[in-house]
This record gives sequence, structure tokens and C-alpha cells, in this order.
Amino acid sequence: MPDSIRFLLILACLGGAAYGGIWWLSEYGPQPQEIVKKIPNDRFTKN
Repeated sequence: MPDSIRFLLILACLGGAAYGGIWWLSEYGPQPQEIVKKIPNDRFTKN
């Protein structure tokens, strides 16, 4: 009986850690930002 309680407690801790990690990423994860990349003019001209 104590082994099954320990197993369930470990599963609950792992599940809580996974849930907390997902919540943290959704709240404080990387914010989207605009990417600006210059394209040289010679790519637009025909050779």
C-alpha cells in the first residue's frame, strides 16, 4: 500500500510540474517581435 501511495504522489508531482511549466510558458514565455531584414536592391533588378 505505501508503494502505491508513493507512486501516485510522484505522478501527481510530475503532473503538477508539467502543468506549471506549460502555464509559465503561456504567461511569461518569449514575446513575438517583428523581424526586419533588408534585401539588397540588386535582387530586384534583372540581369
